[in-house]
Amino acid sequence: MSPRPDPSAPRPVLRTLRDAGGDTAHRICAVHPGALAAGEWEALAGQLPEDTALYLLDLGNVPEFLAAALDPRAPVVSVGALAARCLDELAAAGADSAPFSLVGWSFGGVVAYEIATRLEAAGRGAVLRDLVLLDSIAPVPAFKRTDELLDASMLLDWFAMYLGAKRRSPFTVSVPSLAAPEDGLPQVLDAAVDQGLLPRGTELAGLRKLYAAYQGGLSRNNRCTAPYEPGPIERPLTLVKPERSLLPDSGDLGWSGLSAHPVRQVAVPGDHYTMLRDPEAVSALAGLLAGSAVV
Repeated sequence: MSPRPDPSAPRPVLRTLRDAGGDTAHRICAVHPGALAAGEWEALAGQLPEDTALYLLDLGNVPEFLAAALDPRAPVVSVGALAARCLDELAAAGADSAPFSLVGWSFGGVVAYEIATRLEAAGRGAVLRDLVLLDSIAPVPAFKRTDELLDASMLLDWFAMYLGAKRRSPFTVSVPSLAAPEDGLPQVLDAAVDQGLLPRGTELAGLRKLYAAYQGGLSRNNRCTAPYEPGPIERPLTLVKPERSLLPDSGDLGWSGLSAHPVRQVAVPGDHYTMLRDPEAVSALAGLLAGSAVV
């Protein structure tokens, strides 16, 4: 009988979502930010060609990264440390032994960018076929915001998208200008009940708890990004923006400030939290990631 795994043991950041066996013609490594379950990538894995492998780097399995979302007093792990951890696990598994495409979703795109810059700095840039960012906001001064500078209505809109993704149902709510996002949670609750997203009788306290956890993750990501000063990269970037992007009116989300090459933009349906679930978006992403390199 094999021994039971130790539940207190650190969980690996890297795991294989799709194994193409010995005939792998293409490898994709995806950096997952951890806000939603890693299973969000499974629809994409199912759409990829048979000779394409998909490896997932789940930042939610980095204990210090998770702890910083749960406790605002906990020290944050730096973007560089997260990238180094991912690179170590890729190397240990041999997943970087052949050219691969690197993709990062949301904050995962910031870490993916740092992985790419470290590979280039080490003279290993050729191992990257391409770098694809899924609605990631560039870590440049014009787009960095401390928590207190984030617009309350915008945060509630993001939370509504997140809540809809958690409940697997599209959800929109319109709220007026607010002093604090928490002030709009009663309206979010009413709209969620009216649209069948939450059952009648759902307590506001429960929604406040979910929002606090969501906001803790955003704050952690802001604290990780604030001191990070990335250098430019000598390769094209592809930015995939859903119809309901986090910042739909902000062009390339600041990435043109980090590459001398034009940023390739690809529009897909869905929103920031459902872009890996929307059938049309998943089909477009599968074609993009399994296609030829853009570099």
